[in-house]
Amino acid sequence: MTTLAQPRPGTAPGLMNMVLIGAVVGLLASAAYVALQLLSQGHGAYNGDSRGIFWGLPIVTYDFFLLSSTGLAMLASVWTVFRVDAYRAIARRALWLAVAALAGGVAALFLELGYPLRAVFMIPFSGSISAPLFWKVWGVIFYGIGLLWMIAAWLRPNQADPPRAAAVLTLVAAVFITFIAGGVYGWMSMRPFWFGGEISLAFLVESLLSAVTFTIIFTHMARGFDVNRFTAAERELFAGRLGGLFAILMVAHAFFVVSRLVSGLYANADGMQVWHYLWNRPLFHLELWVGLGLPIVLTVLPSLRRNLQLQLLAAVIAIVALFAARYDFVIGGQLVPLFKGSWVHGLLEYRPSATEWAVLALAVFLANTVNALGERVLRLDGEA
Repeated sequence: MTTLAQPRPGTAPGLMNMVLIGAVVGLLASAAYVALQLLSQGHGAYNGDSRGIFWGLPIVTYDFFLLSSTGLAMLASVWTVFRVDAYRAIARRALWLAVAALAGGVAALFLELGYPLRAVFMIPFSGSISAPLFWKVWGVIFYGIGLLWMIAAWLRPNQADPPRAAAVLTLVAAVFITFIAGGVYGWMSMRPFWFGGEISLAFLVESLLSAVTFTIIFTHMARGFDVNRFTAAERELFAGRLGGLFAILMVAHAFFVVSRLVSGLYANADGMQVWHYLWNRPLFHLELWVGLGLPIVLTVLPSLRRNLQLQLLAAVIAIVALFAARYDFVIGGQLVPLFKGSWVHGLLEYRPSATEWAVLALAVFLANTVNALGERVLRLDGEA
């Protein structure tokens, strides 16, 4: 009697080639559509509102991908900086995913800005030291330097362990960006929906949660969605420490969401009525009970968490819910106009345009293109 040979640990090049081809085709199509719309309509292709909604879906996309990138860099630093050996199995892939996510986020930002190159050169040398965005740009500059250094010294084939100085620079810049990104919103006292000193901490939790979910999803993808291809170190990490970290971060994220929801529904300050608007939307309840509740159940219960297929399902649901939460946060903070007059009654309305959805698609396709290229040419396996 013969038995079928089980897949050996390793990547699935056939699937990754298909992902690369699909991502490149999607990138070209979405880029062509966005370029056509922006060249013909300018910023009017976006459904912003001059009465108060200045940051739309492209900024949501930028924030989501940037914080996912910094979270991935922090996750990689568990081994690159702190040398926790169990995390060596995913450190290289997490670092390259940080590069891919950064590429997608920066692309979304550049397409939202009217003159992106002018902003790149003007903001860092403006001397506006009291503006959070001034420090955020400098943080991204040093973050980019750290990532390039790590790629050159570690991710290329036949390279030794990562240089400690590059790893520390990348980690410090990632934490700094995450803190400032939270401050961009949390320090705005004129926007009660955003205002709060806990926002930077919430952003830190969300960035790490994004990192864990992306690492789980793209490791499964690299293995052809076949757990038999996982290395022993990856299986042990996913079923053990990484799965436990996933559960802790899910509970912490849920705590921030629920605590802000309860305080928002209780408060009577102008600006907090957005929480009542969100509470009355069916999609918000879907985000709460399915987007938060189901991943918590799948990760908190050890018997379910150790099932890698269920862990993947939890990761996919959680990352979609995280993006929805970022959308609610960024857009919700702008629904109450700062300067009310007879022309504004109640909350402002916003619906992303087709061009804005195309920018999101472009960012996703670009990030997947970068990641798939890295899987082909770089050294991303922990035991390589």
